[in-house]
Amino acid sequence: MVTVDVGGVAQGVATRGTSTAYISVAGKNGANGSVVIMDGTSISDRVATGPNPRIVAVNRFSWKVYVAYSNGITVIDPFSGNSTVDIPYYTSTPLTVVVEPLRNKAFVTTNGALTVIDGQTNAKDVYVLGTSVAVGHAVNTNTNDVYRSVAGSYLGSPQSELGLVDNSNYSSLDYQANETFGKVAVDSWTGTVFVESSSAAGDSSIVLVNPATRSKIGQLSISSKPTSLVVDSIRQRTYATLSGGGVVVIDSSNTASVVRTGVHPVATAVNERTGATYVANQGSASVTVIQPADLQPVKNDFTGGREADVLARDGAGALWLYPGDGAGGWLSRRQVGQGWNVMTAILAPGDFNGDGYSDVLARDSAGALWLYPRNGAGGWSPRVQVGSGWNVMTAITGVGDFNGDGKPDVVARDSGGVLWLYPGNGKGGWLAQSRIGSGWSIMTDIMGVGDFNSDGASDVMARDSGGRLWLYPGNGAGGWYPTMQYGQGWNGMTAVFGPGDFSGDRKADVMARDSSGAMWLFSGSGSAIWPSGRVIGQGWNGMTAIL
Repeated sequence: MVTVDVGGVAQGVATRGTSTAYISVAGKNGANGSVVIMDGTSISDRVATGPNPRIVAVNRFSWKVYVAYSNGITVIDPFSGNSTVDIPYYTSTPLTVVVEPLRNKAFVTTNGALTVIDGQTNAKDVYVLGTSVAVGHAVNTNTNDVYRSVAGSYLGSPQSELGLVDNSNYSSLDYQANETFGKVAVDSWTGTVFVESSSAAGDSSIVLVNPATRSKIGQLSISSKPTSLVVDSIRQRTYATLSGGGVVVIDSSNTASVVRTGVHPVATAVNERTGATYVANQGSASVTVIQPADLQPVKNDFTGGREADVLARDGAGALWLYPGDGAGGWLSRRQVGQGWNVMTAILAPGDFNGDGYSDVLARDSAGALWLYPRNGAGGWSPRVQVGSGWNVMTAITGVGDFNGDGKPDVVARDSGGVLWLYPGNGKGGWLAQSRIGSGWSIMTDIMGVGDFNSDGASDVMARDSGGRLWLYPGNGAGGWYPTMQYGQGWNGMTAVFGPGDFSGDRKADVMARDSSGAMWLFSGSGSAIWPSGRVIGQGWNGMTAIL
C-alpha cells in the first residue's frame, strides 16, 4: 500500500488501462478544479475542469473521462492530448455518473432528473424522475445493464427500490425494501448488486441483491455511511470508503474487513486489469493505492497461519506458544523459550521489523528493550536491542498501526501518568515519540486490542482502579475519538489482554484470566455491543505474563 500527495483536495477517482488513474481535485476558494492523472503511483499530468470537480467515470471502450463538477460535466479525451469539452447544462450538482460503453452513453443524475449524454456527439437528453429519488447508479459491464437505486419517494412509495435503467427511466423492478437505499455497485461476473442501505435507526449496511431472483442474499453491517462503493469483479472484492474513516473490503465469501487509508476517504476505483485500488482521501490531499496482494496483518499470529495465537510465560521463566485454531479454540501448545523471567514487560507489537512475521518486544530488569523477531514458523531470529532506559515506564503495550502510516507502534505510560506514542519505522526502529495523553495513572492495565470497533483504526483498552473497562478508539492518525465504557467488575480478573481476532469472525476480541485460573474469551462484535464471555481454558494461574 502506497500513498501519493496530489497537492489538493482529492474528491473522486477512476481508472483505465493497465496503470492510469484520474483523481478530481477541488480548486481553492471556489476556483476551477482539475483532474490529476497518475501512471501507477506517479503523477504524470493535470487537466483543468469546472469548479469543485467530484465524481469521475471512464468509458472503457473510448477511454473518454467524464468529470462531474458543481453544475456540469467536463469530458476529457486522452487520445486528443487530454483535450476537454464542457457540458454545463445542470441546475444542480450531479449525484451519480456511470458510463455504459456498448451504447456509448453516460448516465448522469441530478436532484430529480436523469441526463443521458451521447458519447460521440456529447448531445444530451433530460428525463424528469421526480424530486430526490434516484440516488445511485451502476453498470454491469458484461450484460450492459444499468441499475438505479431509489431512496423511497418514487411515485409516493414508502419503499426503496432497485431497478434497471433504460434511456429514460427504468424497465423492470428488481428489488424493494423498507430501508433507505443509496450508492450501488455491481459484480459483473456474478451479477450480484451491492446497495448502500440505512435503517430507520440510522444504522448503515450493504445489502447484496440477486437480480435474477429479485431477492436479498446477504446484508453486512458497516460502522458508518459509505462515501463510495465499487467492485473488483475479477477478484470478487468490493470496496466501500467510509465517512467515519477506513475502507471496508468484502471478499468472495461476503466477509468484511477494514483497511485504513488516508484521512477522510471519499472515493475509490479499481483497475481490474491489475487489481490496484485507488482511494481518494479528501482530508489528507492524497491518494492511497491498495495492491491486491496487500493482506492486513493478523495480530498475535506467531505461527504464520493467519490465526491469532497466545504467548505465556510460566513461573520458571519458560515461554509457551498456544496456537489458536481460528475458531476460538486451541491447538497443542509448545515451548518456544526459556529464561524469560528476567523480563519485566513482554508485548506483542505485530510485525515490528517489516519481514512479514509478528514479533515480540521485551524489557529486561536493566531497562533495555529487546526485539525478538519471529521467523514465521514458531521460532526466533537473533534478538536485537532497540532501546534503553525503558524502566521509567510503568506500562508498555503494542497498539498496531496507531498513527496511520502502516507501521506497528508502541504506547507507554511514564511514572507521571503521561501516555507516549512511540511510532515504529517498520524496520525494527523508531520515529520521534509524541505525547498522546495524561492522567493514565489510574489505569491498572493498558492494552492494544487492534481494531475493536471495526472502523479500520487501531484502538486501546484500559482497566481503571475501580474495575471499569474503557475503550479508547484511535482515529487512525495518532489521536483519539471519545472513550466508551465497556463494563465494570473487571477487577476480579488477574490478567486482561487483546489477542486480536481469536474467535475467527474477523472482529477483535478480549481475553481475561480470573482468580481461579480460568481463561475467558470475550468475542468482540465490531460495534458498541459488548459480548458475553465464555471459558476456553483452565489452569492459567501459573502464568506470570500472557499476551
